[in-house]
Amino acid sequence: MDRLLCCVTRRESRKVNKTIGLETFEERRTRWRSIRLMYLTMFVMSTGFTIILTAVWPYLTKLDPNVGKEFLGFVTAAGPLAETIFSPILGYWSNKSGSARQPLLATLALMVLASAGYSLLEAFPASTAKYWMIITRFLIGVSAANVTVIRSYISAATTLDERTGATSILALCQVMGYIFGPVVQSILTSLLGNDGFPIIEGFISMNMYTSVGWVIVVLSSINFVLLLPQFFTEQHIAVREEMKTQGISTPLPDSQPVWKKSKLDYLAAFSLIFGYFVLVFNIALLENLGIPIVMDQFAWTNEEAVYYMGIVMAVGAIISVTVIALLKFVCKYISEANLVIYGGFLFMFIGRLAYIPWGDAPPQLQFSRKKFLDGYNETV
Repeated sequence: MDRLLCCVTRRESRKVNKTIGLETFEERRTRWRSIRLMYLTMFVMSTGFTIILTAVWPYLTKLDPNVGKEFLGFVTAAGPLAETIFSPILGYWSNKSGSARQPLLATLALMVLASAGYSLLEAFPASTAKYWMIITRFLIGVSAANVTVIRSYISAATTLDERTGATSILALCQVMGYIFGPVVQSILTSLLGNDGFPIIEGFISMNMYTSVGWVIVVLSSINFVLLLPQFFTEQHIAVREEMKTQGISTPLPDSQPVWKKSKLDYLAAFSLIFGYFVLVFNIALLENLGIPIVMDQFAWTNEEAVYYMGIVMAVGAIISVTVIALLKFVCKYISEANLVIYGGFLFMFIGRLAYIPWGDAPPQLQFSRKKFLDGYNETV
């Protein structure tokens, strides 16, 4: 036992030596606990985003059987639009207050309310339920905008040597949420089905659509509690590292003078931002349109489409987890720029080519099958 404690002590000492002069051992433990809570928050937010993706269109048609796919576009755009608007607002709030906790707690509370509202859509009249879905999706998008705050805190709470590894793990947690969400949706689909069981007869039911919202309510509530001051203490070591690099020994009341002396490559920064935009554009396009496409092309039912697409998304996310796990090793031999170009965008381009229908056999269109069945029933 003494030998084990000795080994652990030596290991922790080596970790502290990397940031000697910047923090104490206790500050380091507090800082990494806060970083791990950011990993958890990223996992919860990505789970909340993906857990309902595969079921939006079937849920929408259940609420209003006469709704068209044009309306699905508004529902799909509501979340990203909110995230686009509120990402800079939350970033400004975090910078102005000097704290990541305030915007994170606010958005997690909003996620609880929006997810509960999403699960209660069946209680609204069919004529207005679809509009309430847009509102709940918009509020979920506002909540998802806290990813900006999470990423900025990780950058502020890590040293230059730690940052690549920490951001890789953050991306890993995001992808793990992408796995967990569709898997949970597929499991709940097989367990509860389209009808489920009533909680309040004729008002609220627990089915494959509403249950996922309650899952997010529980996860977000737990996450909210863990970000309270009793568990989460913010530690900003990046500014201290930069002050040490610049030879500034006197603590400053504001970190802005420190960062103003650092040169920022705006071209490289905006190139990466645009590249991230292209990546997310492709992901959102395929994930949101995947369900209606497979339902039309393969004549799948609501349950089949949600179940199988959940499995497909989970498999894709598992591949992403494998790639992310290898990044730190691969980056030792291949430059990050070449990895982004040839390992990222090139494969994404090839993958999009694979989505083009191949072969001479026409697809089994859903409306053709429905028309045949309707004609058969009339004949019988």
